Amino acid sequence: MRLGVHTSIAGGLSRAVDRAVELGCGAMQIFCRNPRSWAFTEPDPAEVELFRKKREGAGLAPVAVHASYLINLSSPDDELFARSLGLFKRELALADAIGADFMVTHMGSSKGRGVGFALARLHEALGEVAASGLGKGAMILLENTAGGGDTVGARLADIGGVIEEARAMGLALGLCFDTCHGFAAGYPMGSAADAARLAGTMEREAGPGSLRLIHLNDSKGGPCSGVDRHEHIGRGGIGPGFFRALVNLPALRDVPLILETPKKTAGDDAVNLAAVRELRRKM
Repeated sequence: MRLGVHTSIAGGLSRAVDRAVELGCGAMQIFCRNPRSWAFTEPDPAEVELFRKKREGAGLAPVAVHASYLINLSSPDDELFARSLGLFKRELALADAIGADFMVTHMGSSKGRGVGFALARLHEALGEVAASGLGKGAMILLENTAGGGDTVGARLADIGGVIEEARAMGLALGLCFDTCHGFAAGYPMGSAADAARLAGTMEREAGPGSLRLIHLNDSKGGPCSGVDRHEHIGRGGIGPGFFRALVNLPALRDVPLILETPKKTAGDDAVNLAAVRELRRKM
């Protein structure tokens, strides 16, 4: 099972590879730019090439790029929708340029217009992506949400429907399942039996083979809370028992794990990675 963390690109894209290697990661996730800004500056081609060379040399796989937080591909506001789609396409092209395997994105928010509207808007966005010729390199992964507010994607069945529709457009999409989000959205995560049931639910509702990545995070909020607040592994509402079962589940042995746990101190990533490795040994 490949294990990694979300690493910083401070100092250049290639520095993220160095940080992942220092932590002993087998996989990694990054933002390819500032995730809280609309401004887009193309990176230095030399830095892009250095990223690719370092990643190849380190044997990191997969590499996932997480889309910017500002992007809302379900927005009812035409201007914001167009701006979001434009930025998403530029980030997807950059993910392709650096040789990333996946592009993880949230599905967005309907801002009060309902799930049906949001899914139709997302269908429109993916159609534009397909028409542009993008989506042939880094696979787009739809991330489930905690279900708060007007966000769409808390239900795996909704994600599975989008994946199926995208396939008809010639786009191969997949699922990135976030454990904190799933717990907050109401998926039971209390026992080994729950872990096995969750794996079956993802296979059935998102589609066979759709699960490509797991964001492994504990939760500061409770079950069905709709609260998207990540916690250190084993220290939140989900707890170590469920994680032990999940990371040792034969059905998920080939699915990479990426930690997005809190980074309040310089050693937090190492502590959480060690916690997951220990859970693997104790099964």
